[in-house]
Amino acid sequence: MLSTAIAGAIIAISFSAPPGPVALETIRRGLRGGFGPALRVQLGSIIGDLTWCIAALIGLAPLAQIDFFRNGLGIAGVGLLVYLGAMGMRDALKQTAIQATADARDRQGAFRTGAAISMANPMAVGYWLSVGGALVAGGVVGGNAGQTTAFITGFLSGVFLWAFIMALAVRFGKQMLNPLAFRIITFACGATMIIFGFTLASQMFGALL
Repeated sequence: MLSTAIAGAIIAISFSAPPGPVALETIRRGLRGGFGPALRVQLGSIIGDLTWCIAALIGLAPLAQIDFFRNGLGIAGVGLLVYLGAMGMRDALKQTAIQATADARDRQGAFRTGAAISMANPMAVGYWLSVGGALVAGGVVGGNAGQTTAFITGFLSGVFLWAFIMALAVRFGKQMLNPLAFRIITFACGATMIIFGFTLASQMFGALL
């Protein structure tokens, strides 16, 4: 059981650590409002990760092969990424000073945004459904309820640990920035988010042709 829990934690961190839309939004929100909004984005993203992880473990991997489901999720993901990227670029152009604390918009929207990004990210869906299928086929999980519970417990431990690491990194990194660097990084996060969106759209259209 312990080895299964450790496997869950390692897989969770290996998925969460690479730069992606959730990390970009964590940085953007954290630079605007500090530790709280950054952590809320990360915690919100756990909703989607856990949803797709459980879907994979209970045998819903074939969902990823349904065109209507895959394309609908992709369209939602593209729209969300482009919108968030545009908001980030707008904030970079409008905001000339670094906020000391989060405003109401950051506090209220950060958790929902993190959840929406992870739920509507086809790359995350593909990752979890493929990895989950491999884990079941390899007998790592699915043998009994205790084994599956141990994996999910390890998974949750891993993503919670990474959420705090990311939020703390942004919190202390913010203190080292001057207003110009703050605006440049915020703009870069927004622009990269849009690039993620258009890359996803290109992959979708390529698959359809």
